[in-house]
Amino acid sequence: MDHDGGWLRSKLEQNCFTSQPIPDRALSFLVLIAAGCAYPGIPRKLECNEQREHVCEISNFTIVESMDLTEYEFPDHPHLAFGMFPHSDDSTYVVTITKELADILQTTEKLEMQNVSLQTMVLWQNLRSLEASHNNFFELTVEEGQNYQLRELNLSHNRFQTIDFVKALPALRVLDLRHNYLEALDFSLFDMATELWKLNLANNRIQTISTSGSLHLPRLTSLMLNDNMLNVLDASEWRFSMLQDLNLARNRLRYLSMCEVNHSFPHLQMLYMDENRWDCGHLNATIRQLHLLTVKPMVYYTNSGNDDDEQCPKSVEDICCY
Repeated sequence: MDHDGGWLRSKLEQNCFTSQPIPDRALSFLVLIAAGCAYPGIPRKLECNEQREHVCEISNFTIVESMDLTEYEFPDHPHLAFGMFPHSDDSTYVVTITKELADILQTTEKLEMQNVSLQTMVLWQNLRSLEASHNNFFELTVEEGQNYQLRELNLSHNRFQTIDFVKALPALRVLDLRHNYLEALDFSLFDMATELWKLNLANNRIQTISTSGSLHLPRLTSLMLNDNMLNVLDASEWRFSMLQDLNLARNRLRYLSMCEVNHSFPHLQMLYMDENRWDCGHLNATIRQLHLLTVKPMVYYTNSGNDDDEQCPKSVEDICCY
C-alpha cells in the first residue's frame, strides 16, 4: 500500500505540478478527479444541452482559428447548434469553422451558428442546412469538384460583399441574404441552382443586376429585391417560369418593361411596387397591363400616417409616382 501510494503521489505531483506532499487519506479522492490532469491526452467531451429536442446545442464554448481541436471531442449528431439563438448567450463564440473542424463535423447535416461572431467557414459535402444569421460572416469557402448537398442557407444580417460560392451549390432551395453588403450582382452565379425556389436579397446595397446570357430558374417562386438601390431592372434574359411573388419595393425604379414581365414571369401573381420613383404616366400604363394579366400590384410597406403631398404628389392605387 505504501509503495503504490508513493508511486501514485509521485505521478500526481509530476503531472499536476503539485508542490506539496499529498496525504494518503486524499489519494482515493484525487484518483477520481485528477484523471484529466494526470492524462492530458484525453480530449474534453463537449456535452449537448437537453433544452431542445432532437438538437445537440452547445453553449459556453469558444472556437477560434488558433485553437487545438484535438483537445475536444465533438458530438456525433446530425443537428448541431452552437449557442442558444434567439436567446441571449454571451458565452458562446464560434469565430471560424476551419477545414480541420469541417472534417470533424462530417456527420452533421444541419448546423446552427446564429449570433456567435462567426467570420469564416469551410463547407463540407454532407451539410444540408446552415443557419448562420446575425454574425460577422463574410467568407464561405467551397472547393471545386465537390458534391455539396446544401439545400437551405441563411446568411442574413452578415457582411457578405460577394457570393461566388453559389456556383458550387446546385442543390440550393432556399437562400436568404438579407441585410448584407452586396452592391452589384451577376445573376449568372445562379445558373446551376435550378432547384432554387426562394431567393431573398432584400436590404442590401444592390445598384445593378446583370446576366450573362439566358438564365432559367424553373422552380423559383419568390424573389425579394426590396430595399436596394436599383434604378433599372433588366429581366430580358430571365426565364423564371414559376415565379409568383416579386418584391421591388423601396428601390429607385422609374419604369418597368411589361414585355419583360410577361415574357420572364408568366405566372406572376403579386408584384410589390411601392416607394420607388415611378413615372406617373408609365405607372398608369403598367398597372393597367398588370390587371389584364391578373397580376396584383401590391404595397409592401404600410403608410406611417404622415401623408406629405410634397413627398408624394400623385399616386396610382396607393403607389406613389412623380
